[in-house]
Amino acid sequence: MQIKNHRIEQYWYRQSSNVTPATTIVPRFVVLHYTTGWDGAASRDWLLGAAGGSSNQGSSAHLVIDRDGGAWQICPFNRRAWHAGPSRLGSLRDLNSHAIGIELVNPGWLKPDGLGGWIDGHGHHRSDQQLIDFGGYLLAPHSRVGADVYAWPRFADAQIRSARAICELLVHKYAIQAFVTHEQIDTRGWKTDPGPAFPMAAFSELVEDFGRVHRPLRHAVNATRLNLRGGPGLGFERVDPPGQLGRGTLVDLQHQDQDWAYIEVADGDHAGVLGWVHASYLDRIWN
Repeated sequence: MQIKNHRIEQYWYRQSSNVTPATTIVPRFVVLHYTTGWDGAASRDWLLGAAGGSSNQGSSAHLVIDRDGGAWQICPFNRRAWHAGPSRLGSLRDLNSHAIGIELVNPGWLKPDGLGGWIDGHGHHRSDQQLIDFGGYLLAPHSRVGADVYAWPRFADAQIRSARAICELLVHKYAIQAFVTHEQIDTRGWKTDPGPAFPMAAFSELVEDFGRVHRPLRHAVNATRLNLRGGPGLGFERVDPPGQLGRGTLVDLQHQDQDWAYIEVADGDHAGVLGWVHASYLDRIWN
């Protein structure tokens, strides 16, 4: 495969109607989604909008990858597609202006119907055997969906192989900085894709696999005052000075232990001081 004029030459191409006119982007990230649909061609046509004969006027992507590994490109990689919605990644907002969106054909979560079957997000019933025939499923809870345990249909092996090959190509072409999920960047609190059945680690590692030099990750403090502690927990004394870090203080992440981040202060009078802070009060800075 090769990318020419921001398109993968080997793939079927038609541009979606749902693309920001005359707006180009420099892709730095890839956002991974599922289609919430069962049929690849139907999902493709929906995301094409009017160009695919659908009534959809609000969403698109750059690529749709079917379960057999085939793919359709519906937006050049340097154009702003509509896939991320209201979004934030660390300090960066509006991922549509910075990211390639890849949709993988998968229905997403199904809730139990109480009779041994399942109901998808569109209200369609599926039997347990239908899910098994589709490729099997993973059982997992998810607080964004509700209090039940949900069925998450597995992605097909051919689909994952194709997606990974495409992502390797994108890393080489555009120096992609990170692969992220739609759930990870969604600011509305209800997106769940691509879900727990997706092997996200196999994609996140691509950034390191292809020539990136490891550096501490730069973050900014997002709290008014953040305690800097001597260990990963509330029971540890504060590192004093400075004791606390103010909003906007730049720090370099050295290591993370669950919810706690070991950081080095990167600016100001206390640059070089090391300590632990709660990771939820740090925003990643993307250069």
